[in-house]
Amino acid sequence: MALANPRSCSRAALLVASVLAAAAAAMIFGEEAASARSRDEFDIVRYVPADSVAAVRGRQVAMRFDLGRRFELTLQVNNAFAAQNRRAIARAEAEIAAIPGVRRVIGPSGLLTVAVDASGRATSAPLLAGGPGEAASERVRQRLIRRSDAIGWFFSRAGTEIRLLVDTDDLPAVQSAIETTAASSGLVLLSGVAPAAPLWPEPDRRPRPFPPWLPFLLVVGAMMPGACAAAASSRPTVPRGSLIAIAAGLAAAAPLMLAPVEGIRQYALWSACVVAAVMALLITVFRMAATAPGVEPVRLRTPLAILLPSVVLVGAAAVLAPRLALGTQLWTQTSVFFVEVRGDMEEPVVLRELRRLTDFLRAEPGVAHAWSIADLFFGIPAGGEDFGGIPAAPEAARAILVAARDDAAVRLELAADHRAALVGVRLDDESGVDRLLVLAHLDEYLQREHRPALRRISVADERLPPSIRGLGRGILAADMLERVLRICERSGRMLSDSDVRTIERASRRAALLPLVDPVKFKAAIAQEVTAFLEQVAIAAAQVTLPRPAERQRLVDRLAGQPADARVGEVSLALRELWGRRLPDAVVTAQAVELHRRLAGVRRRDSARINFNYLLYGADLPTEGVLSEEVRDATLDAMGPIVGVPTASDARGAFLVEAAAVGGAPSDQALSVAWMPLVLVGLIIFALFTALLLEAIGGLAALAWWP
Repeated sequence: MALANPRSCSRAALLVASVLAAAAAAMIFGEEAASARSRDEFDIVRYVPADSVAAVRGRQVAMRFDLGRRFELTLQVNNAFAAQNRRAIARAEAEIAAIPGVRRVIGPSGLLTVAVDASGRATSAPLLAGGPGEAASERVRQRLIRRSDAIGWFFSRAGTEIRLLVDTDDLPAVQSAIETTAASSGLVLLSGVAPAAPLWPEPDRRPRPFPPWLPFLLVVGAMMPGACAAAASSRPTVPRGSLIAIAAGLAAAAPLMLAPVEGIRQYALWSACVVAAVMALLITVFRMAATAPGVEPVRLRTPLAILLPSVVLVGAAAVLAPRLALGTQLWTQTSVFFVEVRGDMEEPVVLRELRRLTDFLRAEPGVAHAWSIADLFFGIPAGGEDFGGIPAAPEAARAILVAARDDAAVRLELAADHRAALVGVRLDDESGVDRLLVLAHLDEYLQREHRPALRRISVADERLPPSIRGLGRGILAADMLERVLRICERSGRMLSDSDVRTIERASRRAALLPLVDPVKFKAAIAQEVTAFLEQVAIAAAQVTLPRPAERQRLVDRLAGQPADARVGEVSLALRELWGRRLPDAVVTAQAVELHRRLAGVRRRDSARINFNYLLYGADLPTEGVLSEEVRDATLDAMGPIVGVPTASDARGAFLVEAAAVGGAPSDQALSVAWMPLVLVGLIIFALFTALLLEAIGGLAALAWWP
């Protein structure tokens, strides 16, 4: 390809470069305009392959839990639990919500504390309520540290940070007003700056999350060998060299042009056009200077300074290619990602599996905190219990969730229909954790250890085969061992081999051998029977209680019954006490209630023995959150309910489906889908460059290929 007139050659090259530059500019402004138009049609998973699980699930989760365009605002305070700050939190939330451009503010003032009475009725009250003084502040702090989900959303454990979730379309426009409002709200702030980060990465806010010069630099670097060869060779004419440079630029964009995301393909195309136009202009100028009168032709020759490093880079790329991971790096905008769990959140076995997943994530290196709706129950003691935990009855779990439906943390982490929940995972950025490594460990857990389908059984149900009941008790013991070890690991408690063996024995004893202390157990039964008879006497308007001798005979008989005694045996003991003074229906109703109370007495006494054996045997602290969590794990191991893994299509199975969503999972999905295509694009570019070099300078020009 040659033109007779050198001036026409230059004009042709300049025309081609100008057209390409204009086309690239149109694409740039067109993309920006499309981005502006898409503000009302916000796509939270723009940089994710459209057919991937991360895209489909991420879009559903973002809509269900309203995570889009929500920013986490961090306020540094001296003591978040102090009375002044607790009073000022609600005022700060209201004043920030009144700022033009802010749609909503979600903060800790909406947290609730739930209580359950002896009848199972759940009531709620503001969690941050309390009088002035250090004692009241300490009570609030104790309530909060038992609510890991509240800590995860709104507080740091040390009480030096308060987090507010702000819904706004344009954070930079309102951030200054937010900081001013927070400073004047009465909060004792340590800094007037309130750092903010999106709760979910927002691609429409930053369509190009990498430096704008990076793609240009990469394409220029890829084009340089061909461009230098085209400029230095004596064979091509100016327009020929320019067009070859343009074609090389487009070929250099092949790895990006094959990306499974439209936004990346568009950016690759206009980047390649701009760089190709620039290179064409440079080649035109260089070639015209090289062919000026009095300038000798340049022979094609490869400097070793270019050849050797290029060969090294090609070899390194070939070796490292299988380990490469690509992504938009959108997740660097936030330190939080989520795991969505779908299932019946009113079913205790589902809640326990959710808690098990949360415990696993808490123990992962680089994870600062993880939380879920299962954490709500830890701070809610049931009637007659000293410590909270997930109840055994679905009705009790449902009552608590209904009472806490207006709690700020519950509304963030639990779907309105109680059929889905979020596990929040806050990463420790200072640890330098590789988020994709955390996700890889999570994927491995979901593949190997997660129980996607559970069947609820009672290990106390004698109608079940002994093998099924034994399997259930074995699962309870294994779960207790796993949970206690993770609790100790998370708390920084070092355990020796003998401590681990002690915990293992305690787990088996709690699940398989419900022992009681005969003396203390009988005394507890006597106390419970006395309280029961007093309530019966008051309800029936009786003047006197049964004589002490009659009460003692009832206590002796009840204390001598086996652990699996049924309501009928309790009814016979009551009939002996009352004789024929009460009808059978009344005695049966009393027997049901007394049987429930006696089961609670036996459970508490047995739990106390197992609990003390574990704490003292493994040398664990006897006070604080760690000991309370160990107590909760011990109670769970004693049953009576357990979730036994089963087939997903089995009758009566409870499904527990989990998947990670958010910035890091989206980048992981993009990397998995894109990497094979990147390798194909690199091969295309390498072959195309080789053909161009051969066309420019013959076989000798292939020395420029690396």
